[in-house]
Amino acid sequence: MVASVKARYAGGVLTPLEPLDLEEGEEVRLSIEGSQPSGASQESLVEMFDRLRKSVPPDAWDDMPADLVRNKKHYLYGHPREED
Repeated sequence: MVASVKARYAGGVLTPLEPLDLEEGEEVRLSIEGSQPSGASQESLVEMFDRLRKSVPPDAWDDMPADLVRNKKHYLYGHPREED
């Protein structure tokens, strides 16, 4: 059986927030996913942008418009382009 169940951790114990179809004493394997507690080490914006930059093939940057910031409304919504 494979199930995804929300649980709450309190006092050193995980308590399921919904009923489980398990026999008393049955052993299970847990895979825990959770949000990082506040104050935990998180990826900085610089690290995130660097990771995203590296995910784009180098030759794809040549196809990016050089005036994207100035003319974002043109590219997003079709407004007239602002010239220099």
